Amino acid sequence: MRQLFLLAGLALAMGVNGCSTVTSAQHFGDAKLDSYKSAYVVIAPSGNPNIAGYIVTGLAHHNLKVNSGALKDKPAEVGFYVTYQEHWNWDLAVYLDTLDVQFMDNTNNQLIANGSFRNNKFFETQPDPRDKTIEVVDGIFAK
Repeated sequence: MRQLFLLAGLALAMGVNGCSTVTSAQHFGDAKLDSYKSAYVVIAPSGNPNIAGYIVTGLAHHNLKVNSGALKDKPAEVGFYVTYQEHWNWDLAVYLDTLDVQFMDNTNNQLIANGSFRNNKFFETQPDPRDKTIEVVDGIFAK
């Protein structure tokens, strides 16, 4: 009986730990993120503007000068710009289900890095969108 409780507890712990995932970031080309000094976050026209603010906060933690706004207002001198797509779901409350973040080189519009968050479909949680967004940004820099 004790072994049954131990196995049930282990299964529950594995399920709780697997509730959501920030996937490993990918880097493309030879660009080194620490060589950039500035970034611009493009606010998604149909997205939650808070996500852009969370990305700005995450980038600022990496000593970048960061601004945000519409794509048409992106400064020419910025090192890279950030785009993102988020999907929200609801189960008695609205929660972040997925988030994809892309870093684009401002000189050639090429993808230089990306990262993402996925909520587990089996053990869905209601993660803090600020924490998960910053975790995605940090994961891109950690790669």
